[in-house]
Amino acid sequence: MAIQNARYKNLIRQKPNWNHLPTKPIRVPECFIEEITTYARSLDYNPNHNTQIPRWLGIKPSISNLGWAVIEGEPTEEPNMVDFGLIETDSHDPLPYRLGEIETDLREILVEYQPNHIAIEQPFIKAEYPSTTKLLQVLGVVNLVAYRHGCLPTMIYPATWKSNLDHPKAEREDLSAIVEELFDLQSILLNQEVDAIAVAYTAWCGLGIQP
Repeated sequence: MAIQNARYKNLIRQKPNWNHLPTKPIRVPECFIEEITTYARSLDYNPNHNTQIPRWLGIKPSISNLGWAVIEGEPTEEPNMVDFGLIETDSHDPLPYRLGEIETDLREILVEYQPNHIAIEQPFIKAEYPSTTKLLQVLGVVNLVAYRHGCLPTMIYPATWKSNLDHPKAEREDLSAIVEELFDLQSILLNQEVDAIAVAYTAWCGLGIQP
């Protein structure tokens, strides 16, 4: 029964144990309790999880040289380059090993840079090309890693990001020059790096398709 004419202004307001509310009780195996609690606490105290600045990871899928790039920036400002690079695999290794290598490296990139959005180039698949099967499997791995990170990836067609920079049939040299000037990059970029940066930038601009 409620106390009539109660005064609450002198009471000390209690702070909940978790910053990320609301919460709900769930049942999990006891062996996972410590791991889940540690992860939940990291969400509360890791400043990277509280930022609202869009940070995009762009990916150019490839079994041999997968390009990736991380950019961030407010929608009202020009984005900044965080980092970019390649995930390279050895053609002499078995395909499952190469796919596992891509998965491991991508997960490390996600842990290090904590993007809150992921964009993937959606290539045009041609069945007559021998590399099609490998590329499809790479796309599957990339989508799986994105899902486990908590992101539904945005798919960007090559014609979309090329049009966003210049036009669909722009020359490779022109695209590279535009990307270098856009992010004030002095180093000579490889094609896969240019594509990954362009994919991330195009998604940041609000283009692309979500599944």
